[in-house]
Amino acid sequence: MRRRKIVALALSLLVILPILWAIFSTPVEASDYTEVKIAYYRTLPFKEPEARILIPSKGVNTVTVLGMLPNGTPVDLGTYTGKDSIKLDYRRIEKYLQTWEEHLRKTGTDPSLVNPGIVLLGTSHKKDGLKYFVKGVPLNLKEVLKGRSFKVSVANDFRPLFSSKELEQLKPLEASAATGKTSGVDSFPPGSFPEECYPGPYGTSVCFDWVLEEVYDTKDNTVIPLAAAYLNGDVNEIDDVYLREQFMSSRTLGVEIGFSAVAAVDRSGSGANYEAQIAGMVYTLKGTRLWLKKSVRFRGEDIRRPTVVGIGIKGDIALAKYRLYGPYGPLKATMYVVMAQPEIRNGKLVPAWGKEEGAPSRYGGTFRRAMYYIERYWKPSFTVKSRDFFDVNNFDVSQSVSTLPLFSIAAPVLPKLNGPLGTDVYPILLSAGVGVTKYRSEYALVGITVGLEHRYREVSGTFYKSPVRFGYSGNEYWLSSMYADITVLPPIQSKVRPTYWNLP
Repeated sequence: MRRRKIVALALSLLVILPILWAIFSTPVEASDYTEVKIAYYRTLPFKEPEARILIPSKGVNTVTVLGMLPNGTPVDLGTYTGKDSIKLDYRRIEKYLQTWEEHLRKTGTDPSLVNPGIVLLGTSHKKDGLKYFVKGVPLNLKEVLKGRSFKVSVANDFRPLFSSKELEQLKPLEASAATGKTSGVDSFPPGSFPEECYPGPYGTSVCFDWVLEEVYDTKDNTVIPLAAAYLNGDVNEIDDVYLREQFMSSRTLGVEIGFSAVAAVDRSGSGANYEAQIAGMVYTLKGTRLWLKKSVRFRGEDIRRPTVVGIGIKGDIALAKYRLYGPYGPLKATMYVVMAQPEIRNGKLVPAWGKEEGAPSRYGGTFRRAMYYIERYWKPSFTVKSRDFFDVNNFDVSQSVSTLPLFSIAAPVLPKLNGPLGTDVYPILLSAGVGVTKYRSEYALVGITVGLEHRYREVSGTFYKSPVRFGYSGNEYWLSSMYADITVLPPIQSKVRPTYWNLP
């Protein structure tokens, strides 16, 4: 009898265990953001939930986790290390998202429709040298606060930082620098290097990680400009100017509105040679929802001199600097990161717009100042001429420069932030990216329309793009913008047949 019970129990376990395995190993929710893939799992009973970063590299890998609080303040969520799987402090991530949940509920927004995120600043140390990566990870707030475990799979498109030979040359420099400053491993930030970093003799570390050196500036609930037009030439001919913005998400089509961070990496520390990186989406809006639909009219009778008009949204922005640390202390390599996130009130984005008389100027208001830096640091990309009226949107411009829908709208936030930045890095960090996960123009649309009083008159508009391509998902892309010099041409020039062209 007892033997039969044992056999029955064994047979039951053979049936139940595969079922349990399937239940706990099958994701309950998953998201694919190209650069990162995130899967959420049920947590086994009597076991703490886990957060892991899966790295496609067998070397010694580290990740520094950066978050952004609802007031725009960057927050350090820890530095972690491992081989091909890195375990994060789940409770720190959970507490971070609890802060976001409380904020969203207070502002009348359903937290399940917002994915606040983190940025992973990583290194991968192997025999052939040291590489780095920057990845944005939007987190499903609802799933994490349910206690779900999650895994983030990172794409293998790391960039070289130092070759093995360069690393060998760095060591004596590190040692002499550390000796001169009487600093060593103990001077590192607390908890910077876990035990896995010390496999060498006499406690030698082999880890390299990014350490927050300074938060230069943050702005809470400020204007994030998305489009601006510098109206010049024969402005008395202008009848009306319309600026419009519309943002929608769709659960059925998998369309999310995304906000991306940008980074500039200086390997040598000289301040003269930077690599441009887009971290990818750091914050997304989802569900089937109209987040914003706004159209603003500027009457021609109110435009009688050169003027900048603009439209955007309210949000938070920040500028931070990271430094690379090695086994003996700080290195020369640095990374600047610019982040932006929208303000959400009662489940809606908050629009902002303005008309500022005068030419673009560093001493102007939000839109004149942004236009000044766009003209100074970015380059013309797309010019269109038209009679009677002028109508262009962000997808017209992004297609002209062959960029991704995620980067179809530039948000030049850097002019609003204070930081000791040189002319080499300023163009890279000038603007964060705004866009959608799928190429659907109706879901993220920003447009400029200029109507003229006489049908035979002609107007010309030149739009700008980033001066460098940004690394993303193994390729490089321009960041396009809805910032334009719009000139009403004299009557003599208006006899020229309208043409469209791209500038090199």
